[in-house]
Amino acid sequence: MNEKKKAELTFWGHLAELLNRVRMILYSVIISSIVVMVVPIGADFSVENPFYTTIASFTIKNLQEKFLPDGAMLLPLSFTAPLEVYIFVSIILGVTISLPVISYELYKFINPALRKDERKAALQFVASFAGLFILGFVIGYLFVIPATMRMLFSFSSLLDLPPTYDFAAFFSIVGFSLLLCGLVFTFPTYIVLLVKAGILKTRHITKNRKYLYGVLLIIIALLDPEPGLITEGFVFIPLVILTEISIIISRRIEKSREMSG
Repeated sequence: MNEKKKAELTFWGHLAELLNRVRMILYSVIISSIVVMVVPIGADFSVENPFYTTIASFTIKNLQEKFLPDGAMLLPLSFTAPLEVYIFVSIILGVTISLPVISYELYKFINPALRKDERKAALQFVASFAGLFILGFVIGYLFVIPATMRMLFSFSSLLDLPPTYDFAAFFSIVGFSLLLCGLVFTFPTYIVLLVKAGILKTRHITKNRKYLYGVLLIIIALLDPEPGLITEGFVFIPLVILTEISIIISRRIEKSREMSG
């Protein structure tokens, strides 16, 4: 089916096309998740050993070593907790591995309805979104989440409680916090998108900079409630730089629009 025919599809045709793209995405995520659940890593693999190290189990152990303080212990409070965490981590890894496929399928779905210049903008948005999400994810992994977990664990010592924690709750906090860090760093892409769509003006952003950055600081503080400002700086400073770059790009978009208009 060529692009012209795709653009002329009926509602049901577009729905069928969307379902086909969603199905491909689901296949990719499911296959990737199964791969990380069963593919061995390390030298302990053998046919007789059903408990060899997989990509998922290696990731789970790595997260515990990275974020658990010395002396802390995770306890599975239900029989199904280890399996739930194993599946949860495998799906997250599967989605991460499938990001190129997800981006490609979504782009191919909207591609026929876009003009040539819009296709270029869509590709730039997808690439920028993915890159900034990965950057935020990495900064969260290296700085934000370790500081956040240290703060949360410190309350056990403050209240003289034993350093034992729910296995499933630990991975839920870590997983969703990393996801939020990635999403926060995609914020500049929305500025460019809104300006390009004519919904937002750069003069409104520059006029309300202090409020904008104040809100960003609050969001960062919620993600990283450690009393110190060091980890907040690791997130806030790059985010300010990215936001300023997005403002510069948005101004160029506005100028080119005025010249063409």
